[in-house]
Amino acid sequence: MQIRCYHCHKPYALSQEAVHAALTQIHEEKLHHFNAHCPHCGKSSHIATDALKRAAPNWKPGEVISEDGKQS
Repeated sequence: MQIRCYHCHKPYALSQEAVHAALTQIHEEKLHHFNAHCPHCGKSSHIATDALKRAAPNWKPGEVISEDGKQS
C-alpha cells in the first residue's frame, strides 16, 4: 500500500503484512484509524480503516499472514 506522508509529503509503502497487522490492531482495539509512521520524518499519518480494507480485501479478523505470504 502506497502512502504519502502528510507532513513531509514523501511517499512510502506499507507491506501486505503491515496492512494485515494494522487491520488486526484496529479490529481488536476498536479504533477508527491507524497511525502509520513515516520512515523519512518520523511523524505519523492517519490511515483510514476503509483505505486499509481496500488494500487487503481478503483480510478476515484473526487471520495471520506469514513472512512467505501464506495466510493461516
